[in-house]
Amino acid sequence: MTRIALVEYINTRPFLDGLERNFSSDEISLHLLPPMDCARALQEGTVDLALMPVGALTNFEHLEILPEYCIGAQGPVNSVFLYAQQPVETLHTVILDRHSRSSNGLLRILMHHHWQQPVSYEMPASKHFDRILGGTGGVVIGDQAMRIRDQFAYAYDLSEAWHELTGLPFAFAVWAHHPGNLDERMRERLYLALRDGVENRKQTAINWSEYFQFEEDFAIEYLTRYIDFPFTPAKHRALKLYLKKLVALPQLKLQAL
Repeated sequence: MTRIALVEYINTRPFLDGLERNFSSDEISLHLLPPMDCARALQEGTVDLALMPVGALTNFEHLEILPEYCIGAQGPVNSVFLYAQQPVETLHTVILDRHSRSSNGLLRILMHHHWQQPVSYEMPASKHFDRILGGTGGVVIGDQAMRIRDQFAYAYDLSEAWHELTGLPFAFAVWAHHPGNLDERMRERLYLALRDGVENRKQTAINWSEYFQFEEDFAIEYLTRYIDFPFTPAKHRALKLYLKKLVALPQLKLQAL
């Protein structure tokens, strides 16, 4: 049995649907985890394949990445934000997301290269939305980010800002496994299952919008316009650039909460 880890956001539901349609429960087991826990499960060997945040790739020396599909965006992604009650140029502190190393790294790259705004960083122990006040902003990702957007005067889409900085799309999460974990037959079946999910993402949006507490039209637009699943050559280039900029950043110093 192949053990697979991924997050349970609406943007991964097309993948989940494709996997569940194309594999029996005797062939795969699905582990629904927060983003960083997907990477940890792969690192610890409790899963064979993970849809893992790209920021965690620096923790691994040898990984193979499935080249066809990812969680990405061509411009705005509409679910990864820096929220604030005043302009980014006036912020002195940013609260990071405790579950998303990729988005935290992207925010730090943008603060350094795009907005050129020196800030201090904090890592919360729990949800931090009530602390996004005055000169303190916060990284918020996933389904929750879309639900609370109207609570903040400023919403900076990090994927859109990356595109403004680099002219490239962005890949937030990729399918990764240790060498030898998957044979060629399984890789081919996974590709077909993921393709099936992506090709039927509109129906996924219709089927799951109520479960994820979104209006149907909103869910359709999100999965067909904002999330871009093919792992294109441009996204491969973007991933390399992101990792290069990430490792070149100054060492992260966190303020105590």
